[in-house]
Amino acid sequence: MAIANSSPKQLAEQNRKELCYTVFATLNRLEIYASPVNYELMYEIISGNNPELREKFARLAKPIPEEELDALARAYLPHHFGKSLVDESTNRIQSELSTLKESLQSGQSSLSSYSSLLGQATGKISSMDPRDTKSIQSHLQAIRQLTEVQQSKSTQMLESVSTQITAVAAIASDVEEFERTKFTHLATNLANRRGFNKKLAELYGGERYPEGASLILCNLLALEPFEAKELVKLKEAILERLGFVVSQIVQTTDFAAWLDRPQIGILVWTSAEAEIQKVADQLKKSCQSAFDSRQRRMPVVLARFGCSTTFDAGTASELVGHAEKALQTATESASDKVVFFADSEAGGARKDWMLYRK
Repeated sequence: MAIANSSPKQLAEQNRKELCYTVFATLNRLEIYASPVNYELMYEIISGNNPELREKFARLAKPIPEEELDALARAYLPHHFGKSLVDESTNRIQSELSTLKESLQSGQSSLSSYSSLLGQATGKISSMDPRDTKSIQSHLQAIRQLTEVQQSKSTQMLESVSTQITAVAAIASDVEEFERTKFTHLATNLANRRGFNKKLAELYGGERYPEGASLILCNLLALEPFEAKELVKLKEAILERLGFVVSQIVQTTDFAAWLDRPQIGILVWTSAEAEIQKVADQLKKSCQSAFDSRQRRMPVVLARFGCSTTFDAGTASELVGHAEKALQTATESASDKVVFFADSEAGGARKDWMLYRK
């Protein structure tokens, strides 16, 4: 039920709550345990965030076998299966820190012992007859030996500490890399669908409405011939090149993701149609170079583009939905140009977000 006189932000919050209720109701109806991973999987399916996942889920037998559901989760939500890595990293860090603590304690004990022996030797020298040079030289020799031993121990301690610090840094790097892969499409090194959703949540999660941002969705029809199993390696090589060229196109303030279907999503901080068309043209030209090969005949690159702006969308779901509609129009009409979403209820005119400014 709609909230009377509600703001777009309140409506968005209400829609999220209704979606959550729908997810739990669906899990209950399908007799699927509402674990965090199953909840997120069903959320992705129902929200429409991942059309490919939705299609694969729809093809599962009923009742849904637990092992097949688990296989889908591992494929599309790998971040839920990293507990062993985190646990292993925690154990490794504890081990390295224990060794580091032992090294420091050993170094401290050795330094205290050296300081005590040095103080005793110095006291003895102070009480000697200055004319007894032989005894003084003997004690000085003992001090020198003590100092050499301590220097050797200090060097060993520093090397040990350095080794432990390097090991801890390496473990931290592994954990950071694991965190990064949660939001990264491994083949292209662009953001994945989860990273894309996170970016949209950040875009619409602020106190002020996002202004002047646009979402460009792109389908590359040239990838269709590479779906065969025997061409997997070739497709991976093409995806790697595509990820590289896409990352070169987007500005540092913009954002690019590989979504599988549609393949590419780009958030740009402009709503100027000429600028957006320029990005699309650059993307198409760069993608053509990714498919270029003298080794074998490559298909002609056909790219279709759909775009929606934050002026036309009060929520992230609307932004994606509008861009998908524009992309569908571009695909059906075989348009080489970017098709921009136009709100029919608003007569094709963009909404004036100035009304909502605080």
